[in-house]
Amino acid sequence: MHLEKLIAEMTAITDADRCITHPDNIKTFLEDWRGNIKGETPIVMLPISTDEVSSIIKLCNTNNIGVIPQGGNTSLCGANIPHSENKRLEIVINTSKMNKIISTDIHNQSMIVETGCILTNIQDHAIENGLFFPLSLSAEGSCQIGGNISTNAGGVNVLSYGMTREHVMGIEVVLPDGSILNDLKGLRKDNTGYDLKQLFIGAEGTLGLITKACIKLSTLPKSYCSLMVAVKTVDYAIKVLKSSKNTFTDRLTAFEIMSSSCIKAVEKYLPNHRIPLDSSNPWHIIIEVSMHDNHPDNNQILSYLEEEVQSNNLIDGVIASSETERNDFWKIRHSISEAEKHHGKGIAHDISVPIKDIPIFIKKTINKLEDLLGPSNVFVFGHLGDGNLHFTKSKPKTMEEDIFLEKSHAVNRLVHTIAESYGGSFSAEHGIGSKLKDELEFFSDEIKMTLMKAIKKTIDPNNTMNPNKLF
Repeated sequence: MHLEKLIAEMTAITDADRCITHPDNIKTFLEDWRGNIKGETPIVMLPISTDEVSSIIKLCNTNNIGVIPQGGNTSLCGANIPHSENKRLEIVINTSKMNKIISTDIHNQSMIVETGCILTNIQDHAIENGLFFPLSLSAEGSCQIGGNISTNAGGVNVLSYGMTREHVMGIEVVLPDGSILNDLKGLRKDNTGYDLKQLFIGAEGTLGLITKACIKLSTLPKSYCSLMVAVKTVDYAIKVLKSSKNTFTDRLTAFEIMSSSCIKAVEKYLPNHRIPLDSSNPWHIIIEVSMHDNHPDNNQILSYLEEEVQSNNLIDGVIASSETERNDFWKIRHSISEAEKHHGKGIAHDISVPIKDIPIFIKKTINKLEDLLGPSNVFVFGHLGDGNLHFTKSKPKTMEEDIFLEKSHAVNRLVHTIAESYGGSFSAEHGIGSKLKDELEFFSDEIKMTLMKAIKKTIDPNNTMNPNKLF
């Protein structure tokens, strides 16, 4: 189909103002958050309904056009980026205008939302109804729930609440032929064959485009106790994690670790952030405890902190005395990726390893990367409580940027091989996209890959949905 005719047919579906074709207006849809992965497309569609999405996908499937689902454009692995070329056209369906909260059931503790709802808006709406949506991550002010579900996003509360998969009760999804699977029941018990929604959670848009979701809400904590503490080594951090679990049990909802390099980067590049402890402390940790009584037991918190200091597990620590101070702690944590960006080019990784092996993993990987590239800053931060670390090797000052980026594959393979050697994963919560396709093939069992490709072929025989991602 000629491009002019395609644009005319697309415009007939959405009207001209929601079929973007001008190159200057398309630019913002063609780059991942870090700016490392760039793409190309002549058309970006902005549907406002499931029926419009269905019509667009049906048209693309009939005419051998690839469809790239795109939400808040916060992907870190390129799953949201089109790669149109002469032999096959790809268009973007951006879901930002499908952003309604459809209903909230306070008795069932559930909410039905459109795919383009921004995560923060869902969190706020839940709180307004006396409930809590626990998914929380750095991009929550711009990421959309459809993207969160499609990547099975993690975040800072996984320790207590689990990944996004745990919060999805039902979905509506447009399939590659344009047909619509509607499974929005908010039931906690429904054993009627295969749980089909699980196929689409974490599939990165390769099997269909999620248009609505029924999400599970939780009881709203009445208060929080947040601490920022410092430790000498990651071994001490693991000791503190164990004692925190023993002391606070299931009330421990977050345990986030940050290297001194991360704290110093935030301090340098984002000077409006208040750093409560000395940034030169080797490792900083945010510990958060959720309370379901109005008045937290401050004596228990103080006793815990004193015991940890007396045991030499902690160098220093501070308890947030207000919601403002609590927000200041989290502002530091959520700003690390932005500070990294200011620092310059880096090769980033999202890995998980068993908690007991994290200290040796960090030490071994830093040493091996220095042998490969030379000395430079390494930023390590993430969810120590569930074994997920974000690990970035920055460009050495004396190395040219193009030479550094040429080594990305070697760096990735080194870091991922070490993680896998400890029984870990090369992708903990960010997904595969286009960035890690080779790694998925390299590290996966042959049977796993055969099954995954068979599922893709069965549901999407024309490879319409998000082609060249995952495989």
